[in-house]
Amino acid sequence: MSEPLERLAEDTKSADRRNGGFSRRLGEIVERYDIIGQLTKLPEFTEIETQILSEVICGSIIDTRKIRGLHLDVLDASIGNINERKALAEKIKSLQAAQRLKIIEELGQ
Repeated sequence: MSEPLERLAEDTKSADRRNGGFSRRLGEIVERYDIIGQLTKLPEFTEIETQILSEVICGSIIDTRKIRGLHLDVLDASIGNINERKALAEKIKSLQAAQRLKIIEELGQ
């Protein structure tokens, strides 16, 4: 299991096994994450903006730093010109964490 799942298993270890414990809690988390995704709205992205985002996200480790600095990461992309990357950085800068995560989910990460 991954480290986050191991932590969840440890946290739910003392839960009543008849009530599901780990499995029940994991299901709740997945369901809530899905709700957040459904309720989170994104701005429209052009084809070049989507390509830039794909370059920045695909193959990356997605952690707090990546979510927080996503608007800065697009400035270092090799796709698009500097004006396109700056405009995208400004668009992303105003987004909340859930919106940034939804971008990552939609790009298949």
